[in-house]
Amino acid sequence: MRAAGIAVALLAAGCLYRNAPDPRFFRPESTALDGAAAAPSTRPARKAVPLRLRPVTGAPLLRERIVWRASQVEYGQYEQWRWSELPERYVERALENALLATQSVDLTDEPGAATLTVQVVAFDEVLTPAHVAAVSLAVDLVDHGRRRILDRTFGAQAPIADETPAATAAAMGKALDEAIAALAAAVEEKLQGPEQRGR
Repeated sequence: MRAAGIAVALLAAGCLYRNAPDPRFFRPESTALDGAAAAPSTRPARKAVPLRLRPVTGAPLLRERIVWRASQVEYGQYEQWRWSELPERYVERALENALLATQSVDLTDEPGAATLTVQVVAFDEVLTPAHVAAVSLAVDLVDHGRRRILDRTFGAQAPIADETPAATAAAMGKALDEAIAALAAAVEEKLQGPEQRGR
């Protein structure tokens, strides 16, 4: 009798599994991620400073499944809505593109160069009080002399137009672009500070 019950349960589980919707994959709609050409700079050309970008990391919750946040203490993940890549990969590629477009920064693998470390701490659909996409990046920048010259978190939000996952992806791209632009500008400013220019 017990075996028959188990068999029925397994059969029901199989039916439920077959009827579950397939996962849907999305990508942020981001100009930085696409490597769109930056507007020509009107500033005088400055000597490029070598910069080593460490692999971007992400908070453990930020995986393929799109994360929603109802408050500062309540998070969840959509079962069928997923990113086509890890959020940290989006951030790393967008940041590389932004830094490559910066004339005064020279990305390199040289061990003695200034080093930039970035962790993605938010890549969330925020449900309340406003429905927005939120990107937050914790940044640590040390110069060639191993002095920390930048240690802060860059964040950006963009309103989500409706309840669809496509709207979330579009808004996430806008938030990503804003956060990356602010980060790249701050890195350039710190690397081109008076002490750095006097090297």
